This record gives sequence, structure tokens and C-alpha cells, in this order.
Amino acid sequence: MYDNIRPLTDAELPQALAAIATSPLLEPIARFVYPDKTPTDFAARLRAIADIHTLQDTVMRDAIGRIVAASITDFTHSGTDLLVAGRPYLFVANHRDIVLDAFLLQYLLFEYNDLYITFGANLMQDPVITLVGRANRMFRVERGGTPKEFYRNMLQVSQYIRQVIVGDQHSVWIAQRNGRTKDGLDRTEVSLLKMLALSGRATREAPLTPLKALNIVPVSISYEWEPCDLLKAHELHMRSLGPYRKAKGEDMNSVLTGIMQPKGHVHLAVTAPLADEEIDRCSATDSPFENLAALIDRRIVTNYCLHPTNYLAYDLLHHTTHFADHYSPSLSQQFRQRLDSIPDAEKNILLDIYSHPVEQKYPTLI
Repeated sequence: MYDNIRPLTDAELPQALAAIATSPLLEPIARFVYPDKTPTDFAARLRAIADIHTLQDTVMRDAIGRIVAASITDFTHSGTDLLVAGRPYLFVANHRDIVLDAFLLQYLLFEYNDLYITFGANLMQDPVITLVGRANRMFRVERGGTPKEFYRNMLQVSQYIRQVIVGDQHSVWIAQRNGRTKDGLDRTEVSLLKMLALSGRATREAPLTPLKALNIVPVSISYEWEPCDLLKAHELHMRSLGPYRKAKGEDMNSVLTGIMQPKGHVHLAVTAPLADEEIDRCSATDSPFENLAALIDRRIVTNYCLHPTNYLAYDLLHHTTHFADHYSPSLSQQFRQRLDSIPDAEKNILLDIYSHPVEQKYPTLI
């Protein structure tokens, strides 16, 4: 029923790992994950792995650990104590980096449970990349097609998420919106919540009831240096000029840039699961899905970890020194040099990316 979107099974893994072991991608992956081993050693290690949990607990743990060590100066987190061991959750997260947002949560939860991750179909074009993703419990979300096809795809994804959480007792990560937040404004799409409710038994009086069984946990991730910040500023500028078509390989370039770009301090906040009473209060209003989206947004924004880059961008954008005690002269010089490296038309866009979290957390400043 879900063969077109689901991850690989343990039974399918050996054949997939054998294909990855003979792929041209093996050598760069091996150099990154195990720089002290030869690609041949890495290929042999892959072929010896018999199940997905072992793959994630060894290779993926090492890979994400290397990403953290190479590109993050300080990785902090909060709120994992709010989770109950053995209970599955739907983690609804703000989305700033194509792969790292989910991978960093996965990294925190390796000892907790197997985390399934939604992955846009646009990123599953290369057969080997698709195998790597599916081997790491990523499942496909298809967003295009006619209105009828779109509804059918969303219903299938909704049913699959419910099966994973309620039936199989595994957790799922999903972004709060379609695609990454590129302007720094994190907002939950109402359509996402409606999609999640499709697979349950809603009533006119209680339209949000199907969401209770999913154990929704808002997640807030904050990067000191926004992944792909210059690429995002450029894309937003180009979109402001007219229709925008991504170049071939653009998504993969964003994946690699997001992984390797220095990100400074990164904080991941797991917030309190939404209580049934909160969902019921939203359900009893005239705009239940909109109010639930606003509740998730408040949880995410409240748990932002604002960085010196955010405060500095706010002051530069608004020509003030309101937050001058939150950043250093050396950071100011570094940030100004980054601004000088891009066209004038993109400077304010870049400042917006960094300053919007401040404005969302402290709306009275505006």
C-alpha cells in the first residue's frame, strides 16, 4: 500500500547497501564518515550491516557526529526530558536546512527510538541518493500533480504517518511547511494540519480530534549562521523579479552547502507535547486549524535561541543600537564583510533572514 513512499525494510537493506558500496558516491562518503579508512574498508563495513537500526546506530551516528564536529562550534539542546521513553511522537519542526534539521533531532534520539523523516520527492531524483535516504527511514512526500493527484498523495502520506506512529509506534519528523523557511519567518501551514487530519475520523464539532493520537511535539531549531544564507538571499531576490526556476543540481548544492557551511552555535529545542485540552480549545473555535497552527508557532517562536547574529542583523536593518550589548565588534566586522560579498539588492534580504526571528519573538519591537 505504501511501497511508493515508504523507507526500505530490513530485508531490502542488504541489496541497497551493496548498490551503494559499488556507487561512485561511496568514495566521498567514505572520506567524510571514516577518513582513517579506505573506501574498500567502508564498503565491507556496509555489506556487513544486516538491519537499518544498526546502520543508523553506527554509520549515521558517526556521519552526523562528524558534521557536528566539522561545522558546529556548539550544539546544545533542551526539552528532551519532556518526552516519555517508548512513546512515539510527531515532531513538527521549523525548517531551515534541507537535511540537518531532521538529522540533528535524529542524533539526539538515537537512544530513544527510530525516527522516520519526511523527504520531498524533488530530493529523491538520483537512484543512489534515494537508496541512502530510504535506508535511513526517510519516506517520500509527493507534492505536485493535478488537484485529484495532490489530494490522493496527501491522503496516502497522512495514512502512512498515522500507521508509523499509532500502528508501528515509531516517531516521525515533519517540517511545519512545504520546503525550507528562506526568509527567517517560521509559520506552520494550515494545509499541513489538514493533511494530517485526513486519515482520522474527524467530526464537524471536533475537527482536530484525529490529531490527538499523533502526539504532536513542536520543535524549534536555531542556527547562529543560517545554513545556505547567501543562497537563500539570492533566490529570494531572483523570485522578486519574476518566475524562478531552479537550476539543475541546485537542491543537491543546497544540501552539501548546508552540511559543510560553518553554522556556529546551534540549539535544538524540543517543546512540550500538545495536550488534548489545548487541541480541544482550538477545535471549539471558528478557525480550528488556523488556531492550532498559531499554537504550534507560539511554541516554536517562544523556544527560539536568539544568537548574536540575529541581534546584530536587527540593529543593522533598523539602524539602531538597541541590542548592542548582545554582539561584539569582531562579529559586527565579520557580518559586514559577509554583506559586502553580495549585491546591494540582496543585503536587506540577508538581514531579514537573521532579524526576523528577533521580530517574531519580540513583536512589540516592530
